[in-house]
Amino acid sequence: MDSVARNHESSIQNNSSSEENLFNALAIQIQSQFDIVKCYSQRPLIQDRIICSVDPLLREVNNAAYRPNFVIIGPLRCYSSLLEHIEMQKRMHLASFLHRAERNKASLDRFFKLIKDSADRIHACYEETYCRSWDFRSHEIQQIKQVNDGRSELFIEMVLVDAGFIIELFLRAYNKEIDKGETDFILDTPWKLHDIRRDLFLAHNQLPFFILKGIYELAFGGNPVYPSFVHLACHFFSPYYNQNISIQDIMPPNHCHDEYRAKLEGAKHFTDLLRTLQIPYSFQKDCREEKSLCSKRWIQCIKTKVGRLFDLIRSTLLPSSKRVEEILKKGNVQGKYLYRAVLLRDAGVKFKVSTSRCLLDIEFNKKNGKLKIPPLKVDESTESFFRNLMAWEQRYYSHDTYICDYIFLMEYLIKSTEDVDLLIRRRIIINQLGSNSTVVTLFNNICKRITPVDNNRYTDIFRELNAYNAIRHHSWIAVLRLQYFSTLWRGVATIAAVVLLVLTLIQTICALISL
Repeated sequence: MDSVARNHESSIQNNSSSEENLFNALAIQIQSQFDIVKCYSQRPLIQDRIICSVDPLLREVNNAAYRPNFVIIGPLRCYSSLLEHIEMQKRMHLASFLHRAERNKASLDRFFKLIKDSADRIHACYEETYCRSWDFRSHEIQQIKQVNDGRSELFIEMVLVDAGFIIELFLRAYNKEIDKGETDFILDTPWKLHDIRRDLFLAHNQLPFFILKGIYELAFGGNPVYPSFVHLACHFFSPYYNQNISIQDIMPPNHCHDEYRAKLEGAKHFTDLLRTLQIPYSFQKDCREEKSLCSKRWIQCIKTKVGRLFDLIRSTLLPSSKRVEEILKKGNVQGKYLYRAVLLRDAGVKFKVSTSRCLLDIEFNKKNGKLKIPPLKVDESTESFFRNLMAWEQRYYSHDTYICDYIFLMEYLIKSTEDVDLLIRRRIIINQLGSNSTVVTLFNNICKRITPVDNNRYTDIFRELNAYNAIRHHSWIAVLRLQYFSTLWRGVATIAAVVLLVLTLIQTICALISL
């Protein structure tokens, strides 16, 4: 009996000790989770992380639009396999860059020190970081090792290789030069340069702008032969430069353009730079015109306010039916939605291609019904370009969604192939995708998962267009113009028919009178 009791006691003790071990293991696991949370909570605030993964909901719609095809830049994403010849070419560009820098008395040690001193700031820009490793024996390159310290040698090496490649690429594209005996797989084939340019504007395929600028200035600062880095970057992305003044006119020291140059210099990365290149900015041809321009605006403001006062007095004296028409003409109708292009044309709106190069510079004249839209070239990189700018804008400029507002407007206008055909005939869209249905699909899908803001910058245009559409005689005139005067011969035939009808009527009246 004693032995049975002792066995029972020992089993109870074993059970209690196993439960205690289980609780201890659970406590350790929970503590480790708290440590991870604490580690992430000590990282910089969200606004400091300027390079983050694109929202998974956006990637669900079209993941390929955010994925690099050739060149992988920066430590943000995890890649199980990288193209060896691309990485080799990047190191060849780095070697050429270092050779240039040595002629300007800048050594590799100085670049390494600059990156190391800025490592914490660079690391803080990323949501997460993975370092690249190259196994020369197996010819495998991977980016799967996660690092939490920006001072890691692998991290510094990766930043140096990518930065050197980008700067050397920009310099070669600027000077159109290739070292003798060296094969440049990018500049040798123009289509490859287009693909690399596309990879370099992707939102999560970036290096911070400040470290690129710092390395460039360390290498070539003070040398008049080399342009500024922002000039170099704007030149490389010139196919996406949409302003009414050339890059060459902006870059020279001139206090008229200091504000705009400061915006370009303050870019967070290339995606941010390209967004700035799209935003409308009023350039002055001559600094001396600034005062006269301000006085003109002041006089115009006074005229507008006086005009509004007279309009208010006149509206109170008009009959109610006319007052409604006046309200419509003023655009006091729904401004959150817009009819598609063909319906607006049928309502009398005249689509005209704008002479402005800025895509966002859209104007509507409610007096003559002309809607002026700058030309947009739609090719295979258009969707990727706008998707990445919109993703960056949604994350960092949620209250200044210039690009998103523009795309929403174009999405409203384009709902069918008829709309695309109309805009192509008006030279507003330059279709390089092939079929018009592809363009329709592009604009119908590009705004999915994008949250529209309440105050779209084109709300006034929406309201004025809808008001113009609501006035009946505009549509009557449009039907007359489209059906009876769409071509010269149709217009001549219409006039001839009207003249014949009038003559017949006169003849009939004369015959009745003679009876």
